[in-house]
Amino acid sequence: MKIVTSKQMAQIERRSVQAGVSLDRLMENAGLSIAMACRRALGLGQDEGMPGSGVLILAGPGNNGGDGLVAARHLAGWGADTTVYLGAEGRDPHPKIADLPEAVRVVRVDDDPDLTVLRQGLSGCGLAVDALLGTGTSRPLTGRIADLMAALAEARSLRPELLLVAADLPTGVSGDTGEADPASVRSDITVALGRPKIGHCTMPGAQRCGMILVDDIGIPRGLDEDVELSLITPDWAEAHLPPRPAEGHK
Repeated sequence: MKIVTSKQMAQIERRSVQAGVSLDRLMENAGLSIAMACRRALGLGQDEGMPGSGVLILAGPGNNGGDGLVAARHLAGWGADTTVYLGAEGRDPHPKIADLPEAVRVVRVDDDPDLTVLRQGLSGCGLAVDALLGTGTSRPLTGRIADLMAALAEARSLRPELLLVAADLPTGVSGDTGEADPASVRSDITVALGRPKIGHCTMPGAQRCGMILVDDIGIPRGLDEDVELSLITPDWAEAHLPPRPAEGHK
């Protein structure tokens, strides 16, 4: 399994579009993967409904936020009490917000200056999704994003049972180096979308990711052949290690 940088992942996605798989289809697949990971985190089976499950999704303005919005649509469709918290000030929301059912509560950070609504939401839900930046982290967390992370960290401290799922990477973790901003919050599960990134495999980023699930989002085979870095998996080891003769054991 290839390990990629953020730039290489973007290039692979462009190649996917050239091969006939649209960015919208990749986003739809990614959002479904995140929603399924939420089921897993809550201990629910694939066919179980989610009535009574409270989920709050922190959504950023870019593709990571779009993945979170798709996840919100699925979670609400399965019966979860779903809130979307739009964490980017003064920006138009992602187009995927138009697809949300009426049952989803949508809150904008612009309308929550002291983050009271966010803190109330985090105090009442069983699971939160970090879909703010993902691989979009390229500089230290400041301003409103840092405030949101502080509120999330506070909620996790007060309620250790609050589960956290990260979309692709926890906000503040570099996909290229594994460096982690002090404001980043450790996830219980991180859904690595398409391919694992270097930040999933190197410290301290790997520790901030919790359990890492690498999910196929529909990228055609062979589009990462020029990527030189690979992750050794059990399947890879089985295919490359020679058979051990019976007399080879001590």
